[in-house]
Amino acid sequence: MAATFGAGINLKIHAKLHFYAAAIFAALLLGGCETERKQTPTGLAAKVQARPDYNVLIVSFDAMRADALGTHGYHRNTSPNIDAFAERAIVFENAYTAAPVTPTSFASAFTGQYPFRVFVGWQLLDSLTLASLMKNSGYATFGIFNNVQLAEERNFDQGFDAFSARSTRDEIIFNEASTLLETHADRKFFGWIHFLSPHTPYEYRELSDHLAPFQEEGRFAQSTGGIYEVHNEAELKRVRDLYDGEMFYADDLFRRLMEQLDQLGLRENTIIVLTADHGEEFMDHGQLQHNSMFEEVVRIPMMIHHPDLQQGVRTEAPYLNIDLLPTLSALAGVEPPAVLDGIDQINATNPERYRVVTGMTNAKRYEIMIEQSGRKLMQLCTPEFKESLFDLNTDPGEKTDVVLDWPDVAGDLFNELQSIVMGEPCRVIVDSSNGKTPQQLLNDEQIEQLKSLGYIQ
Repeated sequence: MAATFGAGINLKIHAKLHFYAAAIFAALLLGGCETERKQTPTGLAAKVQARPDYNVLIVSFDAMRADALGTHGYHRNTSPNIDAFAERAIVFENAYTAAPVTPTSFASAFTGQYPFRVFVGWQLLDSLTLASLMKNSGYATFGIFNNVQLAEERNFDQGFDAFSARSTRDEIIFNEASTLLETHADRKFFGWIHFLSPHTPYEYRELSDHLAPFQEEGRFAQSTGGIYEVHNEAELKRVRDLYDGEMFYADDLFRRLMEQLDQLGLRENTIIVLTADHGEEFMDHGQLQHNSMFEEVVRIPMMIHHPDLQQGVRTEAPYLNIDLLPTLSALAGVEPPAVLDGIDQINATNPERYRVVTGMTNAKRYEIMIEQSGRKLMQLCTPEFKESLFDLNTDPGEKTDVVLDWPDVAGDLFNELQSIVMGEPCRVIVDSSNGKTPQQLLNDEQIEQLKSLGYIQ
């Protein structure tokens, strides 16, 4: 069924033209395939209309696990303000990221394309990004990102009039974001604000004491640090408590930001998106942070508040963050690029689509998955080749691997994956990565920031 991925594979350096050609061909191929599949109207077009006169603001959070929100069923009081926001928003209950780590996830969200097409050698290729599209359509554009993974040196500043990407405290990001909103209050703008919370290090915060009580001593009393291990259930509980506290802090940042919009009179003419780059894991499948393709990592919150929306809408449409560009283009009345992997979730019909998630930033663990209608095939490329298949319809916790029981299903999914990536999936990942390390294209200060967050040991 699947080609074996040899450990001694050659790393080939492909020219950018090759990737653009592959992206165009693949997108055209997929576009032709989608029309033949069963399609169902989403119903969202009847709820909201294109408004070229509205601002567009994206607020994202790093490592925000979808099921850690009250609006997604979490039992703890982690997100009262986001939950209230969801009551007047379009909530995508079945939203995925295209990659389980920050740079590749944002590469997809920025471009509407899978990361192996546009994020090559740890750099975003020259692309028509969402910010570029909005700028070309008359929007003033700004982006402030609390993660050095999105540094200008990696070409993530494309299309932004004002851009900042570094690692600092979220309070600083909030203050700078508030200033940017004030500066842009009298013009039509597209803005993106990315907070690091609830990403590691998970820290004790006084306002979250009801979730993570103060401890004077002991392991993880005040912080987990950027990278951590747990040795028993008590440590795991403390870590999760701290994460929940960070969720509550992130929720409070969101509250303050929405209050700022209200004070500036911007809420009534701004389309607001709340989302995340990826989720987080707590030994759900034997791992910590975000190093797998399991649901706790690939599922993300995705909500759109449209001022004209009279009441909230919840949809199970299979969203992937490559859909962000075409969906916001539709809401802004902007013509998107002709060739995209993503689809417009507002006006287009919703196919029973395939969703691909790519793990290509950790050379020790290259991984890729494809999912359709709850059937999910995962391929681990390194350190050894392994395939797993899960039926999320009957096994949402991904406890039972049925790859040996359903070989035909696995084979069909693998064939579709090959068609989408335009080649042998594991090889495509390696070719896109080009064998380069996260440190490339960054200066010493940025590398130290990555180390403090646990990206580099």
